[in-house]
Amino acid sequence: MNSPVASGPAPLYDKPHSVDLAQVMMVFQYFMLVSVSLGLGPRLLRWVESRTADVPGVSELEQALPVGTSFPIAIVLPLIALLTIPYAAIVFQLGRGRRWARTFAVVFAITNTAIGIIGVSRTYGDITALVIAPIWIAMGLSILGGLASRTGRQWFRQDGWAPWYARYEMDQLEHRRSGRRSVPAGDEDSAD
Repeated sequence: MNSPVASGPAPLYDKPHSVDLAQVMMVFQYFMLVSVSLGLGPRLLRWVESRTADVPGVSELEQALPVGTSFPIAIVLPLIALLTIPYAAIVFQLGRGRRWARTFAVVFAITNTAIGIIGVSRTYGDITALVIAPIWIAMGLSILGGLASRTGRQWFRQDGWAPWYARYEMDQLEHRRSGRRSVPAGDEDSAD
């Protein structure tokens, strides 16, 4: 049998499922972070009210805006919009195999896990945080594991996705140049 010696792992023609896992978990982590931020809104409002109780004009404005209606949303929505842009960019660029996105995804996963656990414990209490913390940790580990897997590393090493037919044609050209004859699977006897 004339079996070609592989110089490295075969190129990936499709995005590996480990990268899919990291992308999906980053989306879940984003929505959980947004829910914690909405829970922090009323706490932020109470903190602002305590700091501005003796400032003329501000206390009248706070009384005109009831707690829990437009004021917390006015604080939280711009923060959510600001958080959405980098998250969307990172998630999409992970699918394209960009190395900078992998670096930022690792930083975001670790940072947001810490923010999420602290936010849940401060907003909803320590008992709820004990229940929710393993979920945050599992999501962070899923992101890190998906990006650190063998196929995940290979995906970023080859700079992600190119159309499968273009990569296939490049591989066939490389095989022809190296003098190795491509033999279809199961036809090893007919190659002689």
